[in-house]
Amino acid sequence: MLLGVFISIYIMTLVLQMIVPFIVRETIVFGVTVPDQHIKHPALADVKKRYAQIVGGTGVVFLIVMIISYNLLTSESIQGMFLLGCLWSLLTVSMGLYWVYHQKISALKRQEQWGVNLKQVRAVDLTARSRDEMLPWSFFAVPLVISGFLIIYTILHYDQMPANIAVHWGPSGEADAWKSKTYLTAISLPLIMLMMQFMMWGITDSIKRSAIKIAVNRKEESLEDQLKTRKFMSWQILLVSYAITVLLTVLQFSNIYPAMTVGYKLLPLFVFLVVVVGSLLIYVVKKRKYRVRYEKNIDSQVMDVDEDRYWKGGLIYMNRQDPSVFVEKRFGVGWTMNLANPRGYIVIGLPFLLLLLISIFSL
Repeated sequence: MLLGVFISIYIMTLVLQMIVPFIVRETIVFGVTVPDQHIKHPALADVKKRYAQIVGGTGVVFLIVMIISYNLLTSESIQGMFLLGCLWSLLTVSMGLYWVYHQKISALKRQEQWGVNLKQVRAVDLTARSRDEMLPWSFFAVPLVISGFLIIYTILHYDQMPANIAVHWGPSGEADAWKSKTYLTAISLPLIMLMMQFMMWGITDSIKRSAIKIAVNRKEESLEDQLKTRKFMSWQILLVSYAITVLLTVLQFSNIYPAMTVGYKLLPLFVFLVVVVGSLLIYVVKKRKYRVRYEKNIDSQVMDVDEDRYWKGGLIYMNRQDPSVFVEKRFGVGWTMNLANPRGYIVIGLPFLLLLLISIFSL
């Protein structure tokens, strides 16, 4: 079952990596801003196609190696590590290719002086906020309540827990690390779950407060894309939050009632991965559906504001003038943090610090 779970996750990851250049905005190619007037440049379609072909071909080779090697290895822990290694190798190849093509597109943009003679304009729609359909905070309250209940329930059933509490589980779903029972160790998983849920809620709230960026030459279409993207992103984060809640709740109850997971130790992990990756695939499909379509180059003397100087390598965003804590990724699926906004360190850094402290003192 372990191999089946990894193959499923691997194939979905491979598909996502291959289609990334075709789901981000057409005016952003490998992290580089391309004016509307040049998006049909033949070189752009060529690099996207080559990226997909190389990642796809490499991914298939890794998949074959993964299946053959899995059957040759005898240790379950080594099998799990090797499968994870193949997945990380695929991601390394895709990011290496991204960097190569990012440099090529940047050089082409400088060489042909794209946007030099165009006026940069930032489009704004004052009605956009009233049309935002992101989920309200109340949807994220249920997992928080469950975490609080689980902490109380664990304390009340502390005496029936075993002397050694499982604090880590391997790829097969079997516990492989234990700690002596203390109250802090006993409630460590619910505390971790609580911090992660606060982080999910904080990310969603920050995205909701972020700027709604509209294309100056495609105002209505880009607004629709932004509103739908934000809506589906909030749903995706919510599903991940609920999946984490279910997974860690099952693991916590397995410490209180050790017999409850006998016979299906991989099932909670499998369900978790299916929900996370499946919700991501749905988000990608919806994102692709509402992406602004450019049938031909725009005949206009204006372009959107070129923010390339705020993106380091097209991946890391740092803009002190932007109040947004999170912005859409230029390459990949989802959103990334504005590292120049201090509020982001509270939303991400504080829960992460608490998670680290809990791990150090209890796990």
